[in-house]
Amino acid sequence: MDTEKNNHSTDKNKLADIIEMAKFYLLNKKYAQALKLFRQALTLDPDNAEIYYHLGLTLEYKNQMDEAKKMYQEALRLKPQHTAAREHLNKLVGIKDE
Repeated sequence: MDTEKNNHSTDKNKLADIIEMAKFYLLNKKYAQALKLFRQALTLDPDNAEIYYHLGLTLEYKNQMDEAKKMYQEALRLKPQHTAAREHLNKLVGIKDE
């Protein structure tokens, strides 16, 4: 049982490390690297609204608005109260309506 608990803890640490590195790449405008790591993080935690939100941000910065919109929608499906995802989605929808 302790081994299982340690493995789970290790997975959470690995996930946190991947997300932090992906955020670092995002902040430094290294979008391809950020996308790769955020997608890797999704394989470890596919129901994490924050990962979808950050994928949306990265795609938005890459001017891939349709894909970004999908990521924000998924973040909101998982966490309807995610204010930042809602704001970015509304902005994208506004862009499309103009």
